[in-house]
Amino acid sequence: MTYNFARSDVVGPRVVAPGSAAEMAILAFLIVVTLYFGQAVLVPLALAVILSFVLAPAVRLLRRAGLSNTSAVLLVVVLAFAIIFAIGALITQQVGSLIQEIPRYQVTLTDKVKMLKDAAAGRGGAIERASETLKDIQKEIDKPEAKPTPPVAVTLTPLGGRTLGRPDGAPLPVEVRTPEATALDKLQSIIGIVLAPLATTGIVILFVLFLLLRRGDVRDRAIRLLGSNDLERSTAAMDDAGDRLSRYFLALTAINAAYGCVIGVALWYIGVPSPILWGVFAMLMRFVPFIGGIIAAICPLLLAAAVDPGWTMFLSTLALYVVSEPIMGNVIEPIVQGNRTGLSPLAIIISAAFWTLLWGPVGLLLAIPLTVVLVVLGRHVERLEFLSVILGDTPPLTPPKRFYQRMLAGDPAEATEQAEKFIKGRPLVDYYDEVMIEGLRLAQIDVDRGMLEPERLSEIHDISEVVIDALDDADFMPRKRAKPAEEDDDEKDEPTSEETAKEEDDKLVGLTDPDAIADEWRHANAVLCVASRTPLDETAALALAQLLTKCGLGAKVIAVPDNRRGALTPEQLEGVQLICLVALDVRERSAHARFLARRLRRSAPETSLAGGFFTLDPQGERDRDLVSTIPVDAVAYSLRDALGYCLQLAKRDVPEDIPQVPAEPRAAEPAPIAAAAS
Repeated sequence: MTYNFARSDVVGPRVVAPGSAAEMAILAFLIVVTLYFGQAVLVPLALAVILSFVLAPAVRLLRRAGLSNTSAVLLVVVLAFAIIFAIGALITQQVGSLIQEIPRYQVTLTDKVKMLKDAAAGRGGAIERASETLKDIQKEIDKPEAKPTPPVAVTLTPLGGRTLGRPDGAPLPVEVRTPEATALDKLQSIIGIVLAPLATTGIVILFVLFLLLRRGDVRDRAIRLLGSNDLERSTAAMDDAGDRLSRYFLALTAINAAYGCVIGVALWYIGVPSPILWGVFAMLMRFVPFIGGIIAAICPLLLAAAVDPGWTMFLSTLALYVVSEPIMGNVIEPIVQGNRTGLSPLAIIISAAFWTLLWGPVGLLLAIPLTVVLVVLGRHVERLEFLSVILGDTPPLTPPKRFYQRMLAGDPAEATEQAEKFIKGRPLVDYYDEVMIEGLRLAQIDVDRGMLEPERLSEIHDISEVVIDALDDADFMPRKRAKPAEEDDDEKDEPTSEETAKEEDDKLVGLTDPDAIADEWRHANAVLCVASRTPLDETAALALAQLLTKCGLGAKVIAVPDNRRGALTPEQLEGVQLICLVALDVRERSAHARFLARRLRRSAPETSLAGGFFTLDPQGERDRDLVSTIPVDAVAYSLRDALGYCLQLAKRDVPEDIPQVPAEPRAAEPAPIAAAAS
């Protein structure tokens, strides 16, 4: 992936208004209070949102089959809730039968615990005696001091003024009894217990119907509420986000349901009671990462230990969960879903704790789905971008910004580690083009804006030189290119980015045959990489020289103090086949680049002159107009283009279809090297 940064990407320090932090804190507090006290409505709404994402693909499928939107929605919702109610009825039946058998299981479990204690006492009586001694000491410490309790006389004085009591003068004991519940009281309690879940279910059904029937209207209102300026782009983004979430939740539900079925069948085969209950429970707990599998295994393990007098059932159940959970998390889910939730591990833990504290067990089940919704919306909606930054697993800094930040911090070790990870699956030239050159351009922009002292450029150059030197032993081309993170399903018929990149790599590797390089291009001064004006230009020239050397060409860097403003000495020009002027600040200092190119042309009139303007945009009209004013024979907009161009010129037999660099003074407009390389 190439990171194209416009000047607006790098901004100065933001000035935070004095009251902004307090306002954000108050707003966050109000949101949390609203979520807590409004859970009676918000919990059904959240459930409905997740269900609508799960059911949306089925609705679209029925609409493609010819059904109207209303008919498709009603049919899907009726079938979905019929399945949910059937599963609920099965769970109720399983729980009822399990409750009836609990006394028998309790006796077995008590006997097994006693057996374990006896075994522990037989193997280590000293440990048991020490434990009993500690318990006695603790009882003695906790024992309250005996204090005399004064008798409390309770007397009743009726309306006549005569005191009632026992004949011996003792107080009359009083016992307060709660009246027995009437049939009406029992009916009210039953209705109160049943009415709450029924009301929640009804609200969920209404919300699901509304969200599916008015999906487009809800989307447009959300876009309008978020205040987007580009409605067309925002609508497309919201549609894409909805489709991705629908596919994700549908796949997640299908995977978890299949896992629940496997667990239920396996527990039935092992002999654990109520296997359907534990299968459904395992399916639900799969929505909870990290601890979901542990929670799902606790109850079946305890039940297996209580049912079987021996340990066979317990060990079989334990083996089932120990084997199935890693397979699901590390094999099945990545294969079926491709990408995971897109959440950082810290965000998963925080979201699970946050929603559990707010909404209890339901919040724990909804924590990850709700957070995934927020992250996907944050990636597509500009005003919610902070959610993606805080909760998503995308690195907070792009590789170029991270490189630049490490240069400012004076830390070449971490920058080198970043580079080594990058080039494990990518060519070295791609790291220089996409990370280092872009990072140097950010530094140049900060200098032009007065945000960075020019003296700091020498420090950045020195640290960058350490990184380049550390990569001197790295392979020029990896054995296997890393796959891109994501491919769009709608572009399957087009060549993928991986295929295109591999084709470009093959072209470049085809030019690196050492036997095909002419002898004169092996001279130490064959290619002079002349730094234009700043230490950043010298850093880019060092990267280009290293790449040329790795490919078998001779290359030498002419630093800024040594180029004598373009007046090269005969010693510097000995054996030169090509001069490459490297300038990263051409957009702001084009006059200096023109002046230096003319001086280099005058110093070596018979030598080809190319311009390495790696920070310009070849598609930008302004940049093309600027390049046309610089007297060079060819222009490279990236290190890859410059490297490919040099390798083409260095071949013994240059194909006729490769544009030749004219030996005469430059043409009216320099030829772009990218075109030559293709």
